[in-house]
Formats: sequence, C-alpha cells, structure tokens
Amino acid sequence: MKSTDPGPVVQRLIFGARARELRERAGVELEAANVALGWYRGKLSKVETGQLATKPRECDEMLRIYGVSGHEAEQLRSLAADGRRSAAPERVTDSARQYVALERDSTEIRMVYHEIPGIFQTVEYARAQLMRSPVIPGAQVAGMAAARRERGERLRGSGTKVYAVLGFEALHRETGGREVLADQLRRLAGFAELPNISIRLIPWSAGAAAGLGGPFTLLWIEPANARIAYTETLTGADYLKTTDTYSLAFEQASDLALDEEASQDELKRRIIELE
Repeated sequence: MKSTDPGPVVQRLIFGARARELRERAGVELEAANVALGWYRGKLSKVETGQLATKPRECDEMLRIYGVSGHEAEQLRSLAADGRRSAAPERVTDSARQYVALERDSTEIRMVYHEIPGIFQTVEYARAQLMRSPVIPGAQVAGMAAARRERGERLRGSGTKVYAVLGFEALHRETGGREVLADQLRRLAGFAELPNISIRLIPWSAGAAAGLGGPFTLLWIEPANARIAYTETLTGADYLKTTDTYSLAFEQASDLALDEEASQDELKRRIIELE
C-alpha cells in the first residue's frame, strides 16, 4: 500500500506551488522576488517547481517579502521543513533519484517506451541492461537491478494506476539472451493481469510513433496537484511541468496500440516463440 507520508520530494512540490500562489497574490514578479531575496538567477524558479528546498531563514525572508503571517506562514514553514528531509535511499543513478521518489508517490503513471521499462524488469534483465551502461560502475549493477524489481513489486496491491504503451521491439530485443527475455515477458504478462496496470503494444504495422523515438513517463502526483513529464538520457534527466506535448504523444501511442486483450495475446505468442 502507498505510504500516507508523501515524502520530501512531493512536499517540495507542494511548498513550491504554495509559495508561488503567495508571491502572485502579493503582486510580486518572479524576477523581482528573486532579486529581493538576494538569490542567484533562477533559484526561485527552482524552488517554485520543487527542485530545491529552502532553509528556514530563506523561507522566513520569502514570507516577509510576500507579507504573509499567522497561520499561512506556519503552514509554509511546515511544508519547507518537510521538504528538507532526506528521501529514503534508492539504488539508482543520481539523475534518477528524484524520479524514483516521485514514482513512489504518484497516483497515476503513463509511459511510452521502446524497451521494457525499469519498473517492470526482472533482476536478470535489468542486470544485462545495466551492464551495458557506460556510466554505471559494475560494482553497483547487482544492487540497482534488485532495486528495479522491488519498484515493480510496490505496484502490487497499490492504488497507483499504470498505463504503459510499448513498441513491439521491446518483445524482440534479446537483452540477456532468449531465456532472460522469455522470463522478462512472463513477468510483464503477469503485471498486465493486475487491475491497476494496463500494458498495450504498438505493432510493427502501425509505423512511427513519436513517443517511441523519445521514451518518456508522465507522473500524476495528487497530493501536490502536479503533473510531470520525465525523460532520461545516458548522462542526465529532465523533469518538465509543461506536459502538453507528452500528453499528446501518449494519446497518439494509445491510438496506435492494440487493445489490452490483443496485446496479451501477442505477449503470450512471443513467449512461446522464445521457449
């Protein structure tokens, strides 16, 4: 089950959204507030989008500039304090650390991928994939592979809704060899049977899909009233709060994909081919 504690990453998102409301209510422009606070250019923007936590003195200065006191001020201080807590450790790359925290607290996840996403991976499949990374030390591979499987296990019995649209190529790239892929597809088929998870496949005949050329994940975080698009590269990651383009790409992928029953049939057919 999902924890009732939204965690520091989500608390930073909530703090940022509330701080922005208070600034706009006070009629203070973003850059003017940044200058008044004596912060480097762009810092306030990072605070308002939940990327940075604030120190107690910084929060107090924001409240002073925005003319906020009393109960509202105490609420913001409390959010700031929660946002400064350390997140639970995860065995992931530094660029993905915030993503895993957001994933854990999401109420809905939508993704388009041309490979098996990490949250669905077996330990063996994840290990084979991670071993090919030019930026992940070999000594960290085993722990990170196990962590991916654990992330998937959190979905069982959780309230998180997951809608995954995958290209057919995910069923055919033999990461780790035929046996590893077959076991991975069995796990994927098992996830597809869960009531909170939808897995659909885009067939070869559908042609190009924008999302398959640039895999992404859309996260809905209800406590923060936030929607975030996450994309990852070899050396970093982007968290985007402007998600319209990615939502359109997801809808396009959904329109091109087979329905859930036909997707399950294709999964089972491919598993038989690999056995």
